[in-house]
Amino acid sequence: MRNRFQYHIATGRLTLPVAIILSVILWIIGFNDKMEAVSFLIGGLVTYLLVELNTSFALIRSRSSLPSALFAVLYSASLFLHEYGKGECWILLLFMGSLYCLLRSYESKNASAYIFHAFLWLAIASLIKPGIILSAPLLLITMSQLRALSTRTFFAGIIGLCTPYWIITGYDIYSGSSPMVYTWFDNILKWNIDTYRNIPLQHLITTGCVLLLSAVSGIYSIITSQSDKVKNRIIISVINTIGIYETILIIAQPVMLKSVLPIIITMCALLYGYIMIQKSNRFTYIFMIVSFVVTALMAVYNIMSHFAFNFGF
Repeated sequence: MRNRFQYHIATGRLTLPVAIILSVILWIIGFNDKMEAVSFLIGGLVTYLLVELNTSFALIRSRSSLPSALFAVLYSASLFLHEYGKGECWILLLFMGSLYCLLRSYESKNASAYIFHAFLWLAIASLIKPGIILSAPLLLITMSQLRALSTRTFFAGIIGLCTPYWIITGYDIYSGSSPMVYTWFDNILKWNIDTYRNIPLQHLITTGCVLLLSAVSGIYSIITSQSDKVKNRIIISVINTIGIYETILIIAQPVMLKSVLPIIITMCALLYGYIMIQKSNRFTYIFMIVSFVVTALMAVYNIMSHFAFNFGF
């Protein structure tokens, strides 16, 4: 009975539609500004891209929309991520492009082209949030895991990373302005203990819930992948590496939370979907129930915080 319940949730046709309905309700509840429509559309696009990602790389052998469903609900339940702000929501979409190119580089004859584009997407993201450039070493680490790191691909990545800034610098010089690149990254390594004190409790609780689900999914996915084919083991390793690296980045630079947390949510959704399809036992059943409860409590808390902040309840 337990296995049947998990199977229906993981492979059922209604899982994604129900998740989408819940997500829309959460977006309506948390609506504050018309620019949030951009974040909503990006969230919807990433939800679709997760389905395509699994189709392209066959990470999960069975038909499943569970990763997309979990992403949609977690992203929607994190109401503070709905804010457009300075355009941080675009970073998730750009990072998805980077991840797709990285995975495509695995044993590819055109690895250099894929790596160029992976770094290019990251560089474009850094135009929105300069601190995201700190993820450049992450791409090098994952390139090594994907057996795509060579002298040729290394310099392809460097060129991709520099391309947007070469174009902007050329324009600045042409227009007689001081090149932006001279000062753009001045504050990315700036650290202040007061930053931690100023993190809203809502952000901390939401991040804690996401990291809890990510940690359990990540550890169990590594165990589960040992019996899977080599390519899938490598992809699971890459997704875990991204999750760990971006978690460290949030801890070291809390100002990056709104930019990086959606990436962690995406990696969590992929790993969660993977273990729920690959394994069906007492642990996965209990974890599925716990994850539903944690997600529901997180959503309720964020809704209450939202109303308390906006209406003074």
